[in-house]
Amino acid sequence: MATKSKAEEWDAFYQSQGAFGAPYPELVDFLKQIQPKTSLLDLGAGQGRDAIAAQQLGFEVTAVDISNEGIQQIQANGIRGVVDDIFNYTLDQNYQVILLDAVIHCQPEDQEEEKKLFKAIEEHLNQEGYLLLLTHQWDMREQYLQDLFAKHYPTLQLQFNNYIEHIFTPPQTEEESIMELSFMCFQKT
Repeated sequence: MATKSKAEEWDAFYQSQGAFGAPYPELVDFLKQIQPKTSLLDLGAGQGRDAIAAQQLGFEVTAVDISNEGIQQIQANGIRGVVDDIFNYTLDQNYQVILLDAVIHCQPEDQEEEKKLFKAIEEHLNQEGYLLLLTHQWDMREQYLQDLFAKHYPTLQLQFNNYIEHIFTPPQTEEESIMELSFMCFQKT
């Protein structure tokens, strides 16, 4: 029996609307403060909970995800969606905000791909633009990222690192899940 690809697994998961719940209030509050609002790139957008919220706030949004199902749901909201692996996607313009929500894992097997992505982000972020990085909290990940950015991406300066507790009910379950996240904001100087 053939195993499912990563894209097929996400397609199946996203058959349920709102699989990861509502956007984080902390993220929405931060995006509200940005004036004027121009372009936002959501890498690893899933079903678009962050992309849709950003569009509703006035950003011109591009959403990228490996899941065709997720991108179809995003496009149904009038948002530009691209089906691609975020590590293969070629950034083709500069952005005011680039968002990575729970897609950076900092595991040894992922670090080289992630470093290449961060370099592309640094090159395609507007001056004074924001990289918003939400990561699961564990294994000294925050310190690793802070050290990595200070050493390799010095134009991206850490503005804050806040704790977020996100409660949602995953598809096909009745129990709530809790994700503990770090909300890291870097600004290009």
